Amino acid sequence: MTTKDKAIDTLLSTDVGAEVDDQWAIAHLALSPRVNLLGIVTTHTPYLTAQRSAEIAQEVLHHLPIQEKPPVVPGSSTPLESVGKPQQNEGIEFILETARHYSPEKPLTLLTIGAATDAASALLLDPSLAQRVRMVSMAFHSVPNGGREFNVQNDPKAWQVILETSVPLTIGCAEMCIRCLTLSREQAKERFGGISAAADYLVGLLEWWFAEHPDLCRQTTGREDAWPIWDETVTAHLLGLTEVELLPRPRLLDNLDLEFPVGGDTVRWIKAVRADALWSDLMALLRG
Repeated sequence: MTTKDKAIDTLLSTDVGAEVDDQWAIAHLALSPRVNLLGIVTTHTPYLTAQRSAEIAQEVLHHLPIQEKPPVVPGSSTPLESVGKPQQNEGIEFILETARHYSPEKPLTLLTIGAATDAASALLLDPSLAQRVRMVSMAFHSVPNGGREFNVQNDPKAWQVILETSVPLTIGCAEMCIRCLTLSREQAKERFGGISAAADYLVGLLEWWFAEHPDLCRQTTGREDAWPIWDETVTAHLLGLTEVELLPRPRLLDNLDLEFPVGGDTVRWIKAVRADALWSDLMALLRG
């Protein structure tokens, strides 16, 4: 039995190309022997189609020292029109077909690090999916500030759907990512610079982001040369490098507030990431 045979079977839904953090997460997930990345489904932003995101995902995989690359399948390029009307496309069918081989005793892990349109559509098309997958997502700003965050704002109705299901859910929010997963130029170069071509590719993406978006970096982190690698929160959780707290499963209101009922199901919220251990793990994988 190989290490990958013992790994966590995982599908990734991503808007890679919207920023640069998805590329880091894809690299970490694809390289990790503890993750069996079965495929990548790409999704949308207001300025990025799922097809273009799929092309960028292929570019990321091309830069990695892996022989067997996971399939990349475009998903939805627009958000849900209503909470009762799922999208239907190749990416959603890929999620449904892959998940058919899993069970409550051995669930598939579905990671969402972009708009959750395809995950929500899959749950609408096959409600039994909630018993065969567990979701880990980078989403929401924080418990107090709810869905005022990029991934949720790109399809709020998708999150209204997901939260109304019983699918097991772990959320890493933006506030926590800023606090735990921000990398400065100096830190990125010190940890990853020069250790491999793949590492230099990732550092180069971060350098490009600093050059193109200094005002956004300063607004988000207080520095022009620092940015959160938001989506690595899902990788950290798979690797056991997070602290979580259980809260009642909320409803997402139309104004993007979260409403918490008394009792009922729960959601795991990631309180913290052991960032040093996460970056050390990625460094070792990039060294090969």
